[in-house]
Amino acid sequence: MKSLSKIYNKMISSPVYIFYAVAIAFVLFFLFIPLVNLIIDSLNIFLQSTRPLPENFFRYMMKVTFNTFQLAILSTIVSLCIAIPLSFLIVKFKVKYAALWIGLLTIPLITPGFISSFATIILLGKSGVVTMALEKLGISLPSIYGLRGLVITQSLHAVPYALIVLLSGLRTVPRYLEEAAHSMGTSAFKTQINIVFPYIIPHVFMAGLMVFLTSMGDVGAPLIIGGSYKVISLEIYSNFISFMGDERIPLIFSTWVIFLSCILLFAVNKVLNLTNNVKHRFRLGIMEYDIPKVRRFGTVFIALMTILFLLPYVVIIINSFGTIWTYDWLPNSFTLANYAKVLSDFGPIFNTIILISAVIPILLILGVILGYMFKNERNLKFFSYLTLLPFVLPGVVIGVSLIQTYADVQIFGKDFVGSVFILIIAISVRRLPIVLKTIEAGFAKIDMSQKEAALSLGAGEIKAFISVIFPQIKPVVYSAMIIGIVKVVTELAASLIIYPPGWQSMSLYIAYYVEEGMISRASAMGVLLIIIVGIVTAYANHKSKKEMLKYETYID
Repeated sequence: MKSLSKIYNKMISSPVYIFYAVAIAFVLFFLFIPLVNLIIDSLNIFLQSTRPLPENFFRYMMKVTFNTFQLAILSTIVSLCIAIPLSFLIVKFKVKYAALWIGLLTIPLITPGFISSFATIILLGKSGVVTMALEKLGISLPSIYGLRGLVITQSLHAVPYALIVLLSGLRTVPRYLEEAAHSMGTSAFKTQINIVFPYIIPHVFMAGLMVFLTSMGDVGAPLIIGGSYKVISLEIYSNFISFMGDERIPLIFSTWVIFLSCILLFAVNKVLNLTNNVKHRFRLGIMEYDIPKVRRFGTVFIALMTILFLLPYVVIIINSFGTIWTYDWLPNSFTLANYAKVLSDFGPIFNTIILISAVIPILLILGVILGYMFKNERNLKFFSYLTLLPFVLPGVVIGVSLIQTYADVQIFGKDFVGSVFILIIAISVRRLPIVLKTIEAGFAKIDMSQKEAALSLGAGEIKAFISVIFPQIKPVVYSAMIIGIVKVVTELAASLIIYPPGWQSMSLYIAYYVEEGMISRASAMGVLLIIIVGIVTAYANHKSKKEMLKYETYID
């Protein structure tokens, strides 16, 4: 609290501290206070209620917790087992068309995870294409609903996250380490096992953590393909929206998951410190190995994995033009009616564009302010931990906490809860850590003595930032924009809890269509969503590369 009081005192002398105060207030009012209030409300309701909880409730809660961790651990193991060999083949063994494979394998990043869920049903369900093909060979598949389907779905969606982290880790391995190993007679494969892999262990931990937390917070896949396999995020959501349910259950589950998230936050900080402490000095390029047999095997293996990962999206495209698809290799007939119906109601598309337009500026402004603040104010390290909390919290908990806290608040004479404003706030809070950490990485590479030089020449703090610091982090801001756009349009957990009546985004409509069994219409909406995200992210990526070239020219 002393650190915050110092900022208050400095606000008078330097206007930059006003921006600090606004960013801190946002985090306090829309993250910290709602979570504390949720915990207090849960305790009060629990202690004051005379009704007993459902029989064996806490045993059931432990069972659901076990299910959640079991799913997250299995999804992490499967994802890493796929992503690690892929990353080594791409970076180290000169597979053909490496850039193409990377581009194709990252397509799942720009799609909501639950899209993979209903694609998996089309492929592996009772009347699925793969199921029928295997039945002709005398092989019968077990039901896809439950843990098995969830692991498949989450792994299909999470492998690209792990792959990107591992690729960046492998590109930081100093060439001289491998050259030294070869000079001592160590083979290429032993070098990868004994030298390279231990070096990138922090990145392996980070990749695994990304997959684990993605699984923990997922509500879309359990909702669509989970069957009777219950996880925490789904229990909070289903009990919260149930008119016949016990209001204490989602609050108790939410408080429990906040406690678990605080423990996970400790692990997140440890992993972040590990990756930040990896030394990148003496780097003389990437060591590659020209082994024809490995290159050929690697190219075939990556091609097969790419086909496997893109198959659900091919199925979605085919299904988006189909009428009914049951017990046959293709839909009964093809039509444009699904697209006509989806486009006839432009509301979800317009709402999605509004969300992008409203949330992205908030994320970028907060990311730049907080990133700059953490760079200059070392004594605010504890606040940095607080901003990481949404990274480990399921979105449904953030949604419930905001509703509980601001249920009686009005804006412009209308209820805050039930308006689009609370949805914008919820998604902004939920996606802030990822954008912030991206921008923080940009600030980490800046020598602040340049700012000091500008100040010594008479520039004010804000002018020094705009003219000296911001041009250097501009490429990173565009990269953060790309990540933010993807995360905003694929956000489902918080949106399911908090969206205003009659105001639904494309992601919510897809979930609605799937729940109602309108898979072809859901597929059409999914294809449109992928196209919109692809166009927006391509533009942001183009701007990012343009700014990077300008910056490199300036440095030269």
